[in-house]
Amino acid sequence: MTQIKSTVFYDCSKLKSVFENTGFEFEKSGLAPGLTSFINYFLPLRAKFLSESYVAYEKDKVQGFITLEKDEKNRKRLKITKVFLEKNSLDIGKLLVQYVVSRYCAMGAVSYKVVVENSRTDLLSLFVDGCNFRKSAQEFIYKINSAVISWDENLVPEGFGFYKNIKSAEVCRLYNSNINSYQRHSFLRGKEQFEPDFACGIKDKTSFSYVLEDEQKGKVYGYFNISTYNNRDYLLDFVLDTGFEIYFEDALRFVFYCLNKRTSNWTLYVKVKTYFMNYKFFKEYCEEKNFELVKSSSVLTKDYLKEIKESSLINSAKIVFNDITPAFKTNNTFSASNYRVQNQCNHQVP
Repeated sequence: MTQIKSTVFYDCSKLKSVFENTGFEFEKSGLAPGLTSFINYFLPLRAKFLSESYVAYEKDKVQGFITLEKDEKNRKRLKITKVFLEKNSLDIGKLLVQYVVSRYCAMGAVSYKVVVENSRTDLLSLFVDGCNFRKSAQEFIYKINSAVISWDENLVPEGFGFYKNIKSAEVCRLYNSNINSYQRHSFLRGKEQFEPDFACGIKDKTSFSYVLEDEQKGKVYGYFNISTYNNRDYLLDFVLDTGFEIYFEDALRFVFYCLNKRTSNWTLYVKVKTYFMNYKFFKEYCEEKNFELVKSSSVLTKDYLKEIKESSLINSAKIVFNDITPAFKTNNTFSASNYRVQNQCNHQVP
């Protein structure tokens, strides 16, 4: 009989022996030091500060593994960042998702989402057919070629500056007002999601933010968040107010300037989200500049829970869903014996 247990109460040395031959980065799989993760496990959802992992096993044989965390400090939204499933274990994946959703719903979570690369049909089947997620939006990640944009590393574009916490309410207004009205329920944010995370010092991810603003009017017209896991590959996540899209190239120049101050060896990727009203401008801009499309993904969401019929899942090869590296990194492989996925996700099931 399959059992599911938090890794806080499981011998993680058994996980290491399973993962070491799959390419799964065990040391960064959400397993915090013993005492820290133990304390985090018993905290209420609003106070949790670390990701949490669960393992499915039968007679000491690991069948599946899952990691989830709060979505950007919103205590009612959760995301799944890692999944490991042995061959022919898609039903175990569904069981794991159902287990963690039930656990966190009891703690107050009501919304889940997952971002799945469009080429990963098995994962899409697991979440959409098996777990009753719906496709809410698309995300495109482009690799930026700075050579096609003229810029002076000593010239700082005007209007851009470091983000300050006192701007959180204004940035939140900017973000939410630019979401398509029919998608706001799934992607709406609160101002606390634009405030610093007190646990950032113990996480692998580093991020910093900038704004485009009119200081005289006290208005913010753009927000740019840059994140990295390795201080080499940087991901730009942004929102620009409608009517200010023309400043996008200046924003890139400013980002180039900031990255040059941090390191001489960097690669920038930009994420374009279709739930923003003006996303087509940025997508067309990237295509016109011949930026490399690294990944296109579906954003799957489930904003409420309801009973659904059992869906039959076709057995597949082993699945590794490992989102500890930046979302734009895609060194995935697929074969009859191994299915590896690296992607950024959030998610839910009935």
